[in-house]
Amino acid sequence: MRNIVVRLCMSEDGIVERPERWLPSGALAELTAGTGTVLLGRQTYERYADSLDLLGSRALVIASRPVSARPATELLQGETRRVLTALKSIPGEDLQVIGSLMLVRSLLRWRLIDEFSLLIHPVAAGRGVLLDRRPLRLISMSARDGGVLEANYRVRYAATAAPSTALVSAGRWGGTRSRARVASTERPAVRTHA
Repeated sequence: MRNIVVRLCMSEDGIVERPERWLPSGALAELTAGTGTVLLGRQTYERYADSLDLLGSRALVIASRPVSARPATELLQGETRRVLTALKSIPGEDLQVIGSLMLVRSLLRWRLIDEFSLLIHPVAAGRGVLLDRRPLRLISMSARDGGVLEANYRVRYAATAAPSTALVSAGRWGGTRSRARVASTERPAVRTHA
C-alpha cells in the first residue's frame, strides 16, 4: 500500500501559504526533486505548473472544474476520496502532494495523508496560513544548504471522531485548539535548583 506524503515549503514562523512571496525564485523546484507521482489541486496546478519541474514525474491534477492539461499531466475524475483511496491501494511508490492546501485539508479530513515533508526556510513570512503541527509526530530531521531544515512527520489521527467540549475546530487544517485558559498567576519560565 502506498503512502500519501504532503511536501510543503514552510517559513520559520509556520506559514505554508504562497511561498513564492517569501522564498527566492527556484526554491519551489526542491519540492518536486525525486518525486514519481505528484498530486496537485487545481489552483496550485494553475499557479505553479510552469515553475515546477514536473518532467519525469507523473502529474495527477484533482479538479472539480475543467483545467487546461499540459503534457504528462492527467486529470483525475470521479469522487476524489474514492479515487485516492483506490490509488493508495495500488502497489507502487508514494504519492506526493505538492502545496495544494485545499486538497491537503480534504485529505486530512478523510484520513488519507500518511506523512508530511516540510522544507523549513529561515525566513519570517509574517502573514498567511499556518500549519498546525500538533497532530504530527517528528520522524526525521536533516539540515540542508542555506539553513533550510527538512523535517519529516507522521500524521497521528485521533482515535475517535467524538467532539470534546474542551476543544473547538481550528478551522485551518482540521486540527483542534483548546479553549482552556492559561493560568493567571505568574510562574518563572525556568526554575533553578541550588
